[in-house]
Amino acid sequence: MLKSYLPSVFNTFFAIFIFLFLLFGLKKIAAAFFILYLLLYVVLRKANVDFRESAPSTKGVIFSPCNGKVISVETGVSHDYFGQELTEIQIAIPWWNEMGIYLPLSCEILDLKILKGRSFYRYLIASDAIKSGLGKGLNLTLDNRGEKIGIALYKCRLGLWPELLVTPGDIGGRRVNIGYFPFGGTVILYLPKKYEILVNKDNELNVAESIIAIKSEIVSS
Repeated sequence: MLKSYLPSVFNTFFAIFIFLFLLFGLKKIAAAFFILYLLLYVVLRKANVDFRESAPSTKGVIFSPCNGKVISVETGVSHDYFGQELTEIQIAIPWWNEMGIYLPLSCEILDLKILKGRSFYRYLIASDAIKSGLGKGLNLTLDNRGEKIGIALYKCRLGLWPELLVTPGDIGGRRVNIGYFPFGGTVILYLPKKYEILVNKDNELNVAESIIAIKSEIVSS
């Protein structure tokens, strides 16, 4: 059965209004509301992801935290919040893709920071946009036994604010859903240089399936 990120209060709201329209004989308006509800339900659909992990096969592996297209891959990046000598992978989530945000590895949510800049379009190079004073969204720091990974969620001018279901101190396994990005946006992963990057610009990623990176020590072993 298709699931959706639409909140239950929203479902109740539509059901009541459609019932009232039908009750007063306003069938065309009721039909329009029903079609609008179906469109929103499908656009905000939720993927059915098997988050169960096999420790030997997923150790040291970074999965894609979302569906989307790789916009850029940069190495040797310095970030004021996440640290130095990082690899930056920018992913754009289009509005028609499933919009869930998932943990790329088993970790603890170490910190969360709200970014109060201005939003920018999802297909712009984020580093250029940030330098020009743009950037509205959230920074998440993930901790896996002392190893820290950063995720930045930037709101698109044609999208809504990212909705998260986690707070600092929460612990989750890789590929577990932690929220969604209504109508898409920009997701950026910041990885330590010890990871071998397996994606390139313009690659299409499937949430919790596509492998973005793997520890270099595992590749060489």
